[in-house]
Amino acid sequence: MKFKYLSTWDRRKVYKSLGFIPVGLTLGLLAWSLKANLTSVMPLIKDKSSTVVTALWFLTLVALWVLTLWSYFVCVFRNPGNPRAVSAMGAHGSTITNGPYIRVSSRTPDYTSQQQQQQQQQPAEPSASGVQGRATPRRRCADDISSNNDNDSDDSDASIYDSESESSSESGDPLTDEQLRQSELLYAITVKENGQPRYCIKCNVPKPDRAHHCSICGICVLKMDHHCPWLNNCVGFFTHKAFILFLAYSTLYCTFTFISTLVFFIRLMSMPLSDEFVYLEMIILMILSGPFSICLCGFIGYHIYLLVRNATTLESYESNTFKVSGEAGCSRSNKVNLFDVGAKKNFFQVFGTSKLHWFVPTATTVGDGIRFPISFESYNELRRTHS
Repeated sequence: MKFKYLSTWDRRKVYKSLGFIPVGLTLGLLAWSLKANLTSVMPLIKDKSSTVVTALWFLTLVALWVLTLWSYFVCVFRNPGNPRAVSAMGAHGSTITNGPYIRVSSRTPDYTSQQQQQQQQQPAEPSASGVQGRATPRRRCADDISSNNDNDSDDSDASIYDSESESSSESGDPLTDEQLRQSELLYAITVKENGQPRYCIKCNVPKPDRAHHCSICGICVLKMDHHCPWLNNCVGFFTHKAFILFLAYSTLYCTFTFISTLVFFIRLMSMPLSDEFVYLEMIILMILSGPFSICLCGFIGYHIYLLVRNATTLESYESNTFKVSGEAGCSRSNKVNLFDVGAKKNFFQVFGTSKLHWFVPTATTVGDGIRFPISFESYNELRRTHS
């Protein structure tokens, strides 16, 4: 659907407004499923099972439904994060005072500490934009991730986006001097194919590592995974944890509902029908929850696979171009993932280190969405491939 006579900003508002139709359908389906479970399935459980079994079934159902709804609301209404505010902070010098970045070993912490000390004694390495000696933000050490749960990034609201430029944010044209100066405010190891810093012309901000521009939301999204039409929002740095929890709890909720309805449907096949409406509602609930369970199992399995590899959906389909420090050229590879520092540390980056908060969609993601630890071994592998 195209609105040719509307401006870019007006078209985006129309798309975002229409995007709440799938959100309403999802919320309505969740509400109806709870009502159907309580009015159709629960009376049958009370008649055929003990009070303890009925109470356990009820508590499990309600808990899964509440956690699913909570995670869904967070995914829909939380800002996934964008670098506009970070660019403003960097302009005042508040984010570029930590020296050169540090490559992180995912398997040898002791060796990594020695390597870090040696690098701190050496002059600063060239930045991604090719400027010698410039101070760039230090990359957070993955081995110290448990002590760096400092989610202090400033969320920038999507409403401040006012650019209506139709130029491509991934254009291969050289950047202007002003754009190069702004790009130097944020250190990034990923660059364009021509070796220049990644800069979004539409948002007029430098792109940090793993950030992409969403044409529907109209902003650059930190660590963008994808734009989900069922959420009417992007899955990004600040919504990644909630999205995985939503998939997990919705899978458990649908599976639990399907098993409950299937068991009692089989038991009631040999019994006379006393209330046809109740049985019809239970059958519809069983038919819907079954396919949903199968589909959601595939989704959650795939995203858990990406989680332990520290990759996003976009990164799994396209290769990154990395700026190899000290080299004039770049290396483009979809085989080497510099951000994969081990399954455990990858999990901590998204879910945090507090076990009490792993199961609720609270903001415990480690980092700021701008700088990410990188693997020392993968970096050296990339350099050997490039040389």
